[in-house]
Amino acid sequence: MDSRHYQTFQITVPKETHTRKGTCEEAECRAYLNGWRMKLDLQTELGQKQAYYIKHHSGRAYKIVSQGDGLVELEFAASQPCFSEHRVRIDRPEVYRVKGGDHRGNPLGTPTRTITRPELWVEEFAENQDRIKNAIEKG
Repeated sequence: MDSRHYQTFQITVPKETHTRKGTCEEAECRAYLNGWRMKLDLQTELGQKQAYYIKHHSGRAYKIVSQGDGLVELEFAASQPCFSEHRVRIDRPEVYRVKGGDHRGNPLGTPTRTITRPELWVEEFAENQDRIKNAIEKG
């Protein structure tokens, strides 16, 4: 069916309002917990910059696992921060929305509604499912 015949019921946790930057430990980062390996291509400018940063500024302990043909593989021990930025959830409730259309768009331009109480969103979702079921049964 065309997307104008659909409604999208959505529960979201927007990154901008519901998370903050966090440490590897807070994010239960696998690299932090278990250690990790990293390959650098020293024949590229990026690889050279990464190697320089790791060696002179990162403050992380590592050992060279393999080296050759311009490539180097480093192993970082557990319990030290990785190089990724982590986001951790803050204590805010999810956002419950009902939108017109589906993943293809909202051709009727139906305004998105934010529902403030989860139980009202669940009730509206259930009513929508009943309408669909009844329409299917009627043919």
